[in-house]
Amino acid sequence: MKNMERFELKNDGKEGKIKVTKSLIVEYEENEEMERLLKDFKNMVNFCIEKGMKYGYSLKKLHENCYEELKKRYEYNTQIYPQTYRVTQSIIKSWKANKGKGKPSAKKKLIRLHKDIFKIDLEKNQLIINYKPREKISLNLKLSDYHKQQIKGANKIGEVLVNEKCVYIPLIYEVNLIKPEKFVAIDVNENNIAFVSSDGNFGKIETGIRELKVGYAEKRRKIQKIRNKRRKEKLLKKYKEREKNRTKDILHKISKFIAENFKGYGIIMEDLKCLRRRANRKVKKLNKYNFKIQKVSANSDFMKFRLNSFPFRKIQFYIQYKSLFNGSPVYFVSPKNTSKICFRCGGLINSSKFCPNCGLDRDINACLNLLKMWGLPPPESLFNASMTLPPTIKDEEKVEDLSGRGIDGKFFDDALRNQYFPVFFRQFCYIALLKRSISLTIYTYKSRKILLKNN
Repeated sequence: MKNMERFELKNDGKEGKIKVTKSLIVEYEENEEMERLLKDFKNMVNFCIEKGMKYGYSLKKLHENCYEELKKRYEYNTQIYPQTYRVTQSIIKSWKANKGKGKPSAKKKLIRLHKDIFKIDLEKNQLIINYKPREKISLNLKLSDYHKQQIKGANKIGEVLVNEKCVYIPLIYEVNLIKPEKFVAIDVNENNIAFVSSDGNFGKIETGIRELKVGYAEKRRKIQKIRNKRRKEKLLKKYKEREKNRTKDILHKISKFIAENFKGYGIIMEDLKCLRRRANRKVKKLNKYNFKIQKVSANSDFMKFRLNSFPFRKIQFYIQYKSLFNGSPVYFVSPKNTSKICFRCGGLINSSKFCPNCGLDRDINACLNLLKMWGLPPPESLFNASMTLPPTIKDEEKVEDLSGRGIDGKFFDDALRNQYFPVFFRQFCYIALLKRSISLTIYTYKSRKILLKNN
């Protein structure tokens, strides 16, 4: 059963309040009437696209040119026709923005339902749609207890989207944001996430995503050599889905860990919206093959692959919405020179992992600069500390994960968790993500002694 979620943010204009839209994706059982409705909705959208390209695609013009004809051809609820205009408008705008060739058209079967023509029955696990006068479609949803709990807890439900397999249910929540007294700066990197809080906690989360992406790229390269086309396509689809699921699993665990342990803090992160553009930028150079001045990529193909494949914005988005649900506000600042210029001595770090003058870790330095850019003083407990990280923990040093699998064969229960977990807030923490679970090893930054570890 699918249990996927999407999120949107909207400020309702009131101080301290924000609207968060959480979309549940739920599968449903096959229904012939629903298939017919999806097919007709697709035909209606394509008809509106033809009219929109000729006479204009504003909602007013689409209604003037399409409504009477749609009403003659189909006898559906009148609330369905305005939804075709909205879908038509979005398809034409997207086609023009992407400079599409040929004519725009609706390729997928989907329908958007106005909130007045559907009802969700949680007792019968059904989505009831009033699609015609005195006629209804009852879709049997595969709702879990989690879905029911989320639907009951929402303030209201938005417009539902239905395709051939799933139903997208938007749940709207009103969240009260707090005014934080403490802040934490989070630096998202290719293979780790560093954090420094204003009250003196700092550490790193080793994600292992770089090795995961490179490993699956090598698998795809080997699969491309298979001559059997059907087998090759099947394997490529299989590993693509597996890579996607493993990456998403890692990002959700990390973002949940950060949101829960920094509840009540203000979250400060870098604004990485233009990272893809900078990774793919071109500069004028001499082509050594034809000796002409041409535009060539500033980065190598392998570097572009690494920067384009890592989900920088996705991990930030996960941290953002999970923090907002806890009432913690999230802020974004410019990432310019946060890693290059040393916070402590002002030296130039460039591409090295540590400052060549004072030995400050590059990623921790970026977090300190983010706090400084937000106008916060450096944490007193960290200002004179060495702030250098322990060596990376490899697979030969297995450490305890946070999911409760056990220490030395014993179950890692809540009592034992509470015994060690407060150390995180007092001393330096180094978190390693090994294989598919978040693993935790706690060090003191003075002695670097391992306080929690299993064999």
